[in-house]
Amino acid sequence: MDRRSFLRMGTAGSIALVLPQTLLSAKKVNTQKLPNIIYIMADDLGYGDLSCYGAEKIHTPHIDSLAKRGIRLTDAHTPSAVCAPTRYGVLTGRYCWRGRLKKEVLWSGYERCLIEKGRKTIGNMMQEQGYRTAQIGKWHLGWEDKEPVDYSKGVLGRGPRELGFDYSFVTASCHNMYPLTFVENHKILSKLKPIDYDVYYPESKSIPKQMITWHKTHVDGPMLIADDWKPYDVDKIYTEKSIDFIKTHVAGKSKTPFYLHLTPEAPHRPNIMPKFIQGTSQAGERGDHVRMADWMVGQIVKALKALKIDQDTLIIFTSDNGPRPAGRDGPKHGGPDKKFGHKSAGELRGYKAQLWDGGHRVPFVACWPGKIEPGTQSDTLICLTDMMATFAAMTNYELNKDMGEDSFNALPVLLGKKEPIRDSIVHHDYSGNFSIRKGPWKLVHGKLFNIKDDVQEKHDLAGEHPVLVNELKALLDEHIKAGKTANHSMPTTPNGAPDG
Repeated sequence: MDRRSFLRMGTAGSIALVLPQTLLSAKKVNTQKLPNIIYIMADDLGYGDLSCYGAEKIHTPHIDSLAKRGIRLTDAHTPSAVCAPTRYGVLTGRYCWRGRLKKEVLWSGYERCLIEKGRKTIGNMMQEQGYRTAQIGKWHLGWEDKEPVDYSKGVLGRGPRELGFDYSFVTASCHNMYPLTFVENHKILSKLKPIDYDVYYPESKSIPKQMITWHKTHVDGPMLIADDWKPYDVDKIYTEKSIDFIKTHVAGKSKTPFYLHLTPEAPHRPNIMPKFIQGTSQAGERGDHVRMADWMVGQIVKALKALKIDQDTLIIFTSDNGPRPAGRDGPKHGGPDKKFGHKSAGELRGYKAQLWDGGHRVPFVACWPGKIEPGTQSDTLICLTDMMATFAAMTNYELNKDMGEDSFNALPVLLGKKEPIRDSIVHHDYSGNFSIRKGPWKLVHGKLFNIKDDVQEKHDLAGEHPVLVNELKALLDEHIKAGKTANHSMPTTPNGAPDG
């Protein structure tokens, strides 16, 4: 392949895509015609974890139902192979490594807010378009602008509220990082005390010495837990809070839509969940935890139907990165889970934290009655950073040059268009390494794979295509140095707000 042919492949990302006329009308938004949006992002859910993606040991009927009534994407990727960077990327439409976090994750709720002060998020954008917004679930994006964050105050500073959420009910960080407590609208809901058990084994009465040592070397804050913490009920509580938010919004007879950003803990370790979910899969504790995520979807859909707003609501279900092979009751070493016969990453190579596709290719299901054709599937390449530009297109919001630097409009994909929306994705792993995907080609660890023909990344073609390898290296370097891959050129005022 010569340079001209290679570059021609990349022109699709800049093509103006045809949108429904209702989405291209006047700037003044009629909120009565806009859909409610529920974005659900599971934690460590793999490409092979759902029955609608081929899982046989885990049955996920509620998510499968969304797929039957909507669309299932087969080439959706997270911007990072680990958690916090992806959460940053989804909310900002920007690769996290462009900011301060160049590798790994935030290690506790004591760290300062990862999203920069003054940067707009999807939450801010939806508020500006008349949406009532909520963030419920795992937060893991830090608080305030100094660290360690002081929890003795009872109320926390900059966080979900400033980042565009009218209501928030979140963990301080997540259900396996300290301090273990819920925070509602920035208020710490419980008294905190030193933890006296291993969070991964709630039935235990002591914390392993190696865990205490690790904490001292990674976290600038004490090991604390809410005095009323219920480790088995975290996702159940998130579900209840989500339904309460929706019911309250509807009861208020508001003519404005709502945006719910729901981020479950499931199926991230520790794989602990309510008794009614335990033993409901054939893939051990982690498989049961996947079932918990499916149960959450079922409860929310049931509530939407009872409130008669299911036909007016777009639901997206996906994951923040690839999976781990199994839970604590699975094999201790990597590889497919031979004990249960379940492959959490499907046929993909690799797992969470890695540059191989198993680390970042994730399930993506969307259901929007009357808009998305039921039972459809798309192999169009998207990244979760694309949510900002997608929701902007849906609500007629004009992104300025300081928003969504790596976000492309995926609405045409959801509506059944076959044309590419982006020509490339930059992948990033736990250790701060990069790889790049362009069209069917992926350059990773100096090796070249044709992903369309070789989804397991077994056959290195770098020796056969040295020119292409150099082109991809140059493109990756260009994307890193440019500060953006998308081009939102709306003029901005000095403070970053849109003119007019």
